[in-house]
Amino acid sequence: MKGFKKKFYTFRGLFFTFLLSGILSQITLKAQLPDDSPAAREVAIARLRNTSPCVVCDDGSKMSSPYGTSCNSRAFRALPILAAPQKQWEINPGWWGVWPPFIVGNLILTGSCNNDGNAGLSAIDKNTGKTVWRIDNICNTGNRKGSMGYVNFFELASGEVLLIYPREDGLPTDHYVIDVKSGRIVRTLTPAKRGTIRGRGGVFTVLNQNTSEGNSYISALSTDMSNILWQNKDFRLAMPDKLNPFYTPTFSAPAISGGILFQTARSKEQKDPPTRQLHAIDLKTGKTLWRHIDQPDMARRGNTVYRSDDGIPIVADGKVIIRIRAENNGLQYTSALRALDINTGRILWTTKTSASNPVTEIFNRVVACNILVTEIKNGKEHSLVGFNLADGSVEWSRHIDQKAQLMASSGGVFYVGERILNNDNTWKENKFQGFDGKTGTLLWTTNIPEYYLGLGTNNQWDIENPNAITPSWTIDSDGAIYGVTLKGVFKLK
Repeated sequence: MKGFKKKFYTFRGLFFTFLLSGILSQITLKAQLPDDSPAAREVAIARLRNTSPCVVCDDGSKMSSPYGTSCNSRAFRALPILAAPQKQWEINPGWWGVWPPFIVGNLILTGSCNNDGNAGLSAIDKNTGKTVWRIDNICNTGNRKGSMGYVNFFELASGEVLLIYPREDGLPTDHYVIDVKSGRIVRTLTPAKRGTIRGRGGVFTVLNQNTSEGNSYISALSTDMSNILWQNKDFRLAMPDKLNPFYTPTFSAPAISGGILFQTARSKEQKDPPTRQLHAIDLKTGKTLWRHIDQPDMARRGNTVYRSDDGIPIVADGKVIIRIRAENNGLQYTSALRALDINTGRILWTTKTSASNPVTEIFNRVVACNILVTEIKNGKEHSLVGFNLADGSVEWSRHIDQKAQLMASSGGVFYVGERILNNDNTWKENKFQGFDGKTGTLLWTTNIPEYYLGLGTNNQWDIENPNAITPSWTIDSDGAIYGVTLKGVFKLK
C-alpha cells in the first residue's frame, strides 16, 4: 500500500511482571507511518475544518486552565490550528519573572513583582496587547517586591477570579478575590483549612496530614473557603525517607471530571510497601467510589516486592488513563499506559509497545479527540505514537528529533516544539509544528524564537515531572496562543 508501512511487533522478552497478571489487552501493535504528502495534508485539514469540536471530558469550567481542562488532558477547548501561527503582538513591560497567563473573557491576567516598573497583576487586552488595568499594591505587601513569586489563578462560581499568592514575610498565603471588570481586589478569603490547594471547575480541595491520627487526608471547602464540606482520611502519612528510590509524595496532582475527583495516593488499606493507587472520590460527599488495586509488580529488593505507581491521571473518552511503571538496572520508567472505566475502575486496556528494546519509555502524553498521543523513547529512537482511546491500539507512529517535545493539543491537532542548536550547542531557534491527531500527518511547520515556547526549562509540558511548573502559554477558544516570557507577553495566531 503506497505511502504506508506496517510493522508488527510482539511482546516477547519483556520482563514486566504485569504480563503475568492476565489483564494486558491482547492488542497487536500495528504502527502505521503517517502520510505527509500535500494531498494527505489537504484531506486532513478539510476534515478538521468541517468536523464538530470534540468534547474530551466533562469539565464545567468557563475560564481557562493551565493544561487545557480540569482533566489533565493537555487538550485545550479551542479550534484546531490549521496553519502556521504568526505573531500578532508582543509587549515587554520590563518584567524579570512572570506568572502563567489566565484567560478571562477578553482579558489575559498575568504579571510580576520582580521588576522596577509596571509591577503587579496586569489585565491585558487580547486583541491589542494593551494593559487595561493593573493592581500594583500586592507587590508592596508581604515583602514581595523584587521577588520571583509564584501565583495560582482559579475560577470562582461568582464569575470572579481567585488569586492565591504566597507571601515572602512568613505570614499566611493571601487569597485575593479579583473583580475582573473593575480591576479591584474586592475581598480576601480565609480558608477553613490551609495546605496545598487544588481547584478546577469551582471545586477546592486541600491536602494535609495528621501525624497523631496517622493519616493524610483531603478536605473539600465551600466556595468561599470558610467551611469544610467533607474530609476523606483514607490515606497514609508521607514517606519519611525522601532518599528512598521508591519515594513519591503522598498525593499526585488530581484530575476532575463529571463531579468526580481522580486522585492518586497511598491508601491506608494497602499492604506494605504501599504505592500510590488511583482513587475516584465523589466531590459532593467525599466518599471513595473505587480505587485501582491491580498495580503490577515493578521491582524486587530481596524478599520485598514494589508495585507500580499510578502517577498523574488523565480523563478522556469516558476513561481514566494512568501509567504502568517498570525498572531496569535500578532506573524506573513508564513502560505502558492503562485505561480504566471512569465509573467502575474496571481495567479496559493496557498499551503494548516494542519488544525490540527492553526499555521502552513513555514520557509526555496529550489527548487529541479520540487519540492519545504519546512521546516514547526506545533506545536511541524518539517517537510519537498515537493510541486509539477506544481500545488502546496503535493508529500511527512517527520519528521525531531527540530535542523535540510534545506540548498540547486543540480541536484534534497536537503541537510539538523542537530546540534547534548551533554547532556550539547554544540555542538558535525553535521549530514549532502542528500534526493531525487522527493520522499523525504533519500539517505545518514554523520557526519562532526559543523563548516563546519555554522548552528546556523544567520540562513544562511533561505530565509526570515533579519539578515541572505551569506551562508558559495557553490556547484560547479561537485557536490563538497567548504566552509569557521572562519579560513580557505575546500573541500568536
